[in-house]
Amino acid sequence: MTKSIQICASIPRATPHRMVSALLVVLLGSGTAAFAAEPDHTIVGLGAASVPGYKGSAERNTRLAPLIDVKKGRFFAKTDAGLGVNIYEHRYFTLGASVNWMKGYEAEDAPSGVGEVKDAMGGRVFVSTHISGAVATFSATQALNEKQRGLQLDAKVAYPWKATDKLTLIPSLAISGGNAKHLNSYFGIDAQRASRSGLPRYRMKAGVKEVTFGVSASYQLSEHWAAAGGLAFGRLLGDAADSPIVERKSNATGLLGLTYAF
Repeated sequence: MTKSIQICASIPRATPHRMVSALLVVLLGSGTAAFAAEPDHTIVGLGAASVPGYKGSAERNTRLAPLIDVKKGRFFAKTDAGLGVNIYEHRYFTLGASVNWMKGYEAEDAPSGVGEVKDAMGGRVFVSTHISGAVATFSATQALNEKQRGLQLDAKVAYPWKATDKLTLIPSLAISGGNAKHLNSYFGIDAQRASRSGLPRYRMKAGVKEVTFGVSASYQLSEHWAAAGGLAFGRLLGDAADSPIVERKSNATGLLGLTYAF
């Protein structure tokens, strides 16, 4: 039996497979929220992602990507947004918090001598709202353990579109930035890095680092199974684009996966 998408008070009431498609969008960009309008659900799956070694890298890596999207009441667990809770829920508005990961990069992926940037546990607060069928999400993520990772800021707008009974497409536009500590941890070249790598020293100010356009698709194979995929194209901006470690200012990310909705 094919699940349908209902419209309730102008809020898109998502089916589980539609939510998986939204998940793939955020896997290629910044996180989204779990809305009060969404029914409780449990979705698990596995995908393969093709990603740059780091933002600005000319090299690419292929990685397995676990796909998790669970909502139970106010609590949620998502691959992109971590473990969290919707603190305040309204039919048009959601405010919440979560704990997730701020990705860094491995030393072997970076230019010689630059070294690694460690992953960090991040404390994230977000607000999401629906605007004429679109979903807008704004979030701030502060590194909790690796304090040098600083504060990351994200804004995203996505527009779910049900092309057919089985196919859902979601185009999205996202912009991300952060404070000086966050940007320098990823793109900056301090004295130690400069000495090891031979690259010039480079310091950054707070600001925008990247804009990303993405499109995800979810095709319902059966009542429980869905095939899903996504493509995202990002462009580094400002000081981030001029960093000595940047080999390509533009990058693409792709993901294909299979999910099961309980």
